[in-house]
Amino acid sequence: MNRKNWIIFMVVLLFLVGACSLPAGTIQNIPQNTSSPEATSQPGIATQPEIATQPPLSGGLELSGSQADIQKSFPVAPDSQMTSPDNYDPNDTSGSFTIQSQSTPDAVSKYYRDNLPKQGWTLRYTDPNFTGGEIQYWRKFNIYLSLDIGFNEGQLRIQCQYDRVASKYAQRLPKDFPLPGQFEMVQAEDSSWEFYIPQDYAAVTNFYTQQLTSQNWKEAPTPQPMEGGCGGSDCVSTLTFPPGVTPMPTATFDMRQNNDLTFTMPDGNEIELIITPHQNGTILDVQLTLKNIASAGLPQDVPIYPGAVVQLITPGNASFQVNADMNTIKNYYEDQLKAAGWTLDTSYVDSGSVLEDWVKGNQKVSIGIVSSGNNLQLSIGCSTCVP
Repeated sequence: MNRKNWIIFMVVLLFLVGACSLPAGTIQNIPQNTSSPEATSQPGIATQPEIATQPPLSGGLELSGSQADIQKSFPVAPDSQMTSPDNYDPNDTSGSFTIQSQSTPDAVSKYYRDNLPKQGWTLRYTDPNFTGGEIQYWRKFNIYLSLDIGFNEGQLRIQCQYDRVASKYAQRLPKDFPLPGQFEMVQAEDSSWEFYIPQDYAAVTNFYTQQLTSQNWKEAPTPQPMEGGCGGSDCVSTLTFPPGVTPMPTATFDMRQNNDLTFTMPDGNEIELIITPHQNGTILDVQLTLKNIASAGLPQDVPIYPGAVVQLITPGNASFQVNADMNTIKNYYEDQLKAAGWTLDTSYVDSGSVLEDWVKGNQKVSIGIVSSGNNLQLSIGCSTCVP
């Protein structure tokens, strides 16, 4: 990779990395319900959930184990063998691994129901699947684990997928986002969260519509989902099972539609709620999209080039389309940043791109300019601005 392509790659990478955080000004302490959905779920509930009052998720739960520890200590059913991880990153809060088995689905299901509780796991609920087995959902401290037991190309496979809910991500929900009285946060990333709520999904929809509207969050049009292309016999796949193996009961489709709500918050940022029915409960997915340039959290003395059009905002980063000459933009930032007390640290310039790093005290910002058709792409990044 030549130096020009490398610098373009680094500018793009800067924004992809920055898309994984939220500014400190938009976070709240998020309560984490410790009750199991199996213990709290009540069929047919149509009453409005109450706002949660549980204590916030504590940082101590961060010590519940690393990705390598989970796989290393995980029990392997008889006549089964652990394979290599499908996804391994010691810095990631999620991971997966696979167990291949010569046993039967019901025997494997019983083995894990009997043995995982001995290691401190709590079974939350199960779902039948379409591959001759079932999916078990477990919890241990702040780790949420699913075991998808089913056949793949005639062989029984246990696909293990888990997410570790880190408090630094759990507490980055937008400020004043309401939560019902009973819930489990089963996944938390930089700008998205997933909850299990043991309430009827119609009641959950009403709860959020009323709560967010009362907080002056404006409901915005939600893009219509694209229709699937599957129909008739094309949707049906024929599974084959080893001789003598009886599959477990097959899942049935839940024909109820998701409720998809989008709200514009008072600060101009946008939040989407995907409310999915699940048996007698609800799965809630929350996705945040930053629209307000102030949410990037850039230093106040780093100006936005006049006339620049915002393309993407993430915590600590912003990109713009600019209709101007590259040298004009470069000179503008050099004059403005020097006047504000910033010092040029490193610089790379060629005919199609500019990347300059500036420092001021313990702060560091990067100014990137890359040719993009008839316009220029301007990026401003501040790694020290992201908590």
